[in-house]
Amino acid sequence: MTLPSLGVFLFFSLVATTGGAATTGTANPQRALLTRIDTLYAGRDDRRVLDQQRRFLDEQVASAPKDYEVLWRAARLYFWLGDDPSLSSDDRSKLGKTGWDLAERAVVVAPDRPEGHYWAAVNIGTYALGLGVVRALAAGLESKFKEQLGRAEALAPDYNHGGVGVAWGRFYEKLPWPKRDRAKAEQALRRVLTQQYPNNLRARVFLADTLAHSGRAAEAKVLLDEVAAAPLGRYDAAEEHRAKALGDGLRDAVTKMLK
Repeated sequence: MTLPSLGVFLFFSLVATTGGAATTGTANPQRALLTRIDTLYAGRDDRRVLDQQRRFLDEQVASAPKDYEVLWRAARLYFWLGDDPSLSSDDRSKLGKTGWDLAERAVVVAPDRPEGHYWAAVNIGTYALGLGVVRALAAGLESKFKEQLGRAEALAPDYNHGGVGVAWGRFYEKLPWPKRDRAKAEQALRRVLTQQYPNNLRARVFLADTLAHSGRAAEAKVLLDEVAAAPLGRYDAAEEHRAKALGDGLRDAVTKMLK
């Protein structure tokens, strides 16, 4: 079964009961709800399922506006939506802002949990990139990003398969000169790959990007070849698939650099 057909199967199998109730039973409705959300999220690689997921989570947030577990999961989905490179900068920025707002609400409910802080930070990043880095800095988003990601790191340094370090690496790479610090970007991304999650494909792609911009295209090409050859399903198939797509685009550019 391909990933897209799996996503459709997951969605419709979970909403097949009367009124769309989860099929995991009603003994613990909250657990059943979260299981349903997480199962749908695992199938997010299928675009036909994303709209249903978004509507479903929007409904859950509206009905339980202070439910931490629902809020951070909604922020997680909005990050995924805004992270889509095929969207316009304006659309990505709007989705990032929605995800940031949801994550901030989660932080208010449970400030000592890492999920809200992490998804707030990465959604701020999406929002900022959509605005443009100079405008984002003028709006004070740098300090907000660092505050949220720093708090997530203090609570759970390897959260989301090393996602905290990946976010730091991209932050230092994307800052405009003279704030940009490619040495710190490389350090953060290598820490993920050597100390936390060696299989993290996005960390490899982002490290390759930093190396390529540092005049080290041959090293970047090795990393991107590893990404292209990596099997799917080691930790998060949808995320791995997106990282591979990002890597393919960068690989073409790096190959041209080497000619």
